[in-house]
Amino acid sequence: MITAIQLSYAITTRNFSGFTLADRDDNTKAIFIDKAKFMYSNLPSRLKPTEKFNSVNELYFDKLNSSWRVASASANVGRSRTLSFIHYSEVAFFKCSLADLQKSIQESATKNAICIFETTANGFNEAKELWDSGSCHNLFYSWWDSDEYVSGELNELKNCDSWLKSRLSMLKKKGLSKEQLSWYAKKYNSYIDKSSIKQEYPCSCEEAFITSGNCIFDKEAIANYLNLFDIKSKKGYFAYKLQKEPDFSKTPNPVSEISFVEDANGYISIVEEPYKIRKNGQLLLKPYVIGADTAGCGEDYFCAKVIDNTNQKCVATLHIKNIDEDLFAHQLYCLGKYYNNALIGVETNYSRHPVRVLRSLGYENLYVSKSLSTDIDRVEGFYGFVTSSISRPIIISNLVSIMRESIYLETDRQTLIEMSTFIKHSDGKSAGANGSHDDLVLASAIAHFIGIDYSHKTEIIDTGYDILANSFHHDVLQEEAILEW
Repeated sequence: MITAIQLSYAITTRNFSGFTLADRDDNTKAIFIDKAKFMYSNLPSRLKPTEKFNSVNELYFDKLNSSWRVASASANVGRSRTLSFIHYSEVAFFKCSLADLQKSIQESATKNAICIFETTANGFNEAKELWDSGSCHNLFYSWWDSDEYVSGELNELKNCDSWLKSRLSMLKKKGLSKEQLSWYAKKYNSYIDKSSIKQEYPCSCEEAFITSGNCIFDKEAIANYLNLFDIKSKKGYFAYKLQKEPDFSKTPNPVSEISFVEDANGYISIVEEPYKIRKNGQLLLKPYVIGADTAGCGEDYFCAKVIDNTNQKCVATLHIKNIDEDLFAHQLYCLGKYYNNALIGVETNYSRHPVRVLRSLGYENLYVSKSLSTDIDRVEGFYGFVTSSISRPIIISNLVSIMRESIYLETDRQTLIEMSTFIKHSDGKSAGANGSHDDLVLASAIAHFIGIDYSHKTEIIDTGYDILANSFHHDVLQEEAILEW
């Protein structure tokens, strides 16, 4: 239908410029050749304008100065054009970011351009964010809108388990006929995995987003949590003073005057402040762990997750795409100091530079990798965390177990969105769905795993010297504080 509408504009409107983007090449060709060209070729000749181009990816009518082009979605597609109609096909499966497309092809749209985002649901990714944004007219087409989904085998209505009875009762209230209910019951009974019916024939837009994708986390729990998500946080970044080439014998803290600068556009979100209390000459400190994931090849994000190791709750998140590795390490240093000299585990698959920087700054609480290939963990003697074919399934399984016990331990919305699109692929590997990121999930998995053998109790330190405040621009400790957890 969308293709027919765009074709009608192309052959009747002067100075029209249309564009169709699909998720991959074969779908691009299917839209243009199987659909558009089929319609166009079957028009009476008197309705066909004079053609200048009629190729596999473009129609151009020179007398109308009208064109229509198709392409696969990419970050810079459509730049330097002026477009009257844009059709994004299967947008939830694009391998490039919708945010990048908004900076390229969407900026080429005229004021009155028609822009249509069409897709099957693919979990809680950017397409779901667009759906929720209120910037579009949302249209959900349910399976019963098609007349073909009926069956005269009414006996299927007698073969119902408790879930199907509840579902049919709900559909009956929507006004569906016995024939439609019978078709749905027959389809449900034909599935070995009964939950497939919710993915293949969703009854609401919410169900479509929840059930799409072979998510390894409890996607319904995540969806319900996201729909009610209302966790307040403060955003910003750390400011600090850095002494170059420090002499540790004279300056034990080469990074000083650390302070958190609140900024609405900052890349660090803090949900809970670190638990630091001075009482009767003692320091009471909660133990924290930080899992960090570097950007790798450059398409991913630099991430860090701070976990309260007494209760496994996420208390802070760092998430930024473009930052130099040494500056990322500086922020990790500040984040670790801020959270009571937290244990920091940095993934070192792509680069060891952040770990080297942290060591050069004298950060003393870095995770030391252990061998996971034997029954007894053996310290290998190098800093950082390697996600291998052995360690990755272990840390992911551990995170899945923790989130199954309580999804509310995760307090960052973007991390929950990544969890909702973290699926098991056909090769057996668990990772983000095509077009989705999984950096925050991996950072969280590392944080929870390195915390297993770390302290789980609030530590009491007898000291007259404040070992933490020396690094900070202001005293963050609280005198006789009363905190609610």
